[in-house]
Amino acid sequence: MIIVAMKVYILVDTEGEACVVGHGPGGAKTGPWQFEYVRRRATAEATAAVEGAREGGATDIVVHDAGFLRGHSPGGLILHYDDLPRGIRIAQGVAPIRQVCDSSFDAAFLIGHHARFGVEDGVMSHTFSMVSLNHLHLNGREIGEIGIESLQIGVFGVPVVMVSGDEAGCREAKQWLGDIEVAPTKKGLAYHGAISLHPADADDLIRKGAARAIERTRAGEFKPLKIDPPYELQIETRGEEAAEMRVKRHHAERTGPCTVVKRTSDPLELW
Repeated sequence: MIIVAMKVYILVDTEGEACVVGHGPGGAKTGPWQFEYVRRRATAEATAAVEGAREGGATDIVVHDAGFLRGHSPGGLILHYDDLPRGIRIAQGVAPIRQVCDSSFDAAFLIGHHARFGVEDGVMSHTFSMVSLNHLHLNGREIGEIGIESLQIGVFGVPVVMVSGDEAGCREAKQWLGDIEVAPTKKGLAYHGAISLHPADADDLIRKGAARAIERTRAGEFKPLKIDPPYELQIETRGEEAAEMRVKRHHAERTGPCTVVKRTSDPLELW
């Protein structure tokens, strides 16, 4: 398969960037400066991904701002848009994957991502919520944001070809996606502790990985993540109130005081 024009979808989160170890009430107590630093790093690493994708041959790029800084900014309004490279388009605000990604894309990157809840060496490891959710299992296999997002992107026939984040998140990405390109920005020491690359070195790593990922996409090396339906997502919450909220939000079935199950044949309905 030879791809001439290349359209790339870049989904940006806010925990996996270099030199970021905590933010938000109840977090690392690092204060307002860390909030702004997270925004700067997310913008810089998204920029590196765009630059690398272009070096690899990408011709059309959409950056999806999907980050959230609790107590500081609404979801999807994190990046410094003026500092991103010109010529891209930016999805922001309330914009779920299913409304941004479609079958016209050739490849996807997950930038600034992290490991699922409970991973011992994961920096700020969690699955969708640091305050209300614990483990999620899809058809009996524990899953985090990387797996669910990749499965949803795969609905459109689009492979996730590169992931950046902490080492635990990159390891998790390979468990779900195989031999993709990864850019580990830091090694987790504790939930709010890490040994990080210098930010500029992390940017370089992402840029090079993005270029390789697009070159490999052009060579037809990747496939979208597909799991045969039906799907059963078991959600473990941190309290009965959170469980009830999930029942209403996901049209799920309450199976215990702090557990609900979502059953569907459509990955886009999982979350």
